Amino acid sequence: MKKYFYLALSVVFIFAACNKKPNQTSTTRYDILHASKWKLASGTLAVKLGNGKDTTLNYLNYIPSCYNDDYLAFNSRSIGAVFNGSNRCSPSDGDSTQFTWEFSNDYANISFHRGFSIISSVVETVNPLKFDTTNLEPLVLDTVHGFLDTLPGFVRVIPVLDSIWSLTFTSSGVTSVDIHNAIITDFSASSFTINFTMYSTYPDTTGFHTGVSYMYDVITSGIDTVDLPVIYRADTFKYKLTYTSF
Repeated sequence: MKKYFYLALSVVFIFAACNKKPNQTSTTRYDILHASKWKLASGTLAVKLGNGKDTTLNYLNYIPSCYNDDYLAFNSRSIGAVFNGSNRCSPSDGDSTQFTWEFSNDYANISFHRGFSIISSVVETVNPLKFDTTNLEPLVLDTVHGFLDTLPGFVRVIPVLDSIWSLTFTSSGVTSVDIHNAIITDFSASSFTINFTMYSTYPDTTGFHTGVSYMYDVITSGIDTVDLPVIYRADTFKYKLTYTSF
């Protein structure tokens, strides 16, 4: 009787092993990445303004044009490369830059290491607004554009406005960046989106921290100035980049 019982158990185990389904998600995602080339199609970059409020920028506006034809290729389950297109940033650029990558968290996250790409960050620059006046009380602007032509007999004054209104953004490359556990969203055979963060800073321009001399009390006391430098505070840039296959 025991002999038949053990035989029955063996049949059950063999049947269960034959019917165990592989992880379809892992197989599909690996195969999809491996089967195509991937080009950056769109992206956003969330940063803080000088007043501490969040703003979202179009990431494509902050990458050099020579990166527009670059693409990714996932050559194996751990090795990939960023290929330079025909529009090279420098004549010395090679054909590609290799990186390593891996899935994690049941294929919901992806990490890139050892030179994934040149990720563009932004540098926030404070450009104070200035204007020429012929009078302060009441305020009368000298409205001829491009000329400092205050009328004879008036005291020429150049007030400085709150600089957060003239905050500008310029791109800055971050080479050989490691991206840890980027969240994958909207994954399909034709596109996927990665969401990740990078640490940076932003210039806090509140409280007259304009980084330049602020003129005040000109009429009663002459031209007095106070210089309050910009305060650089910690920020976390939030990236959302979408790649499409071709």
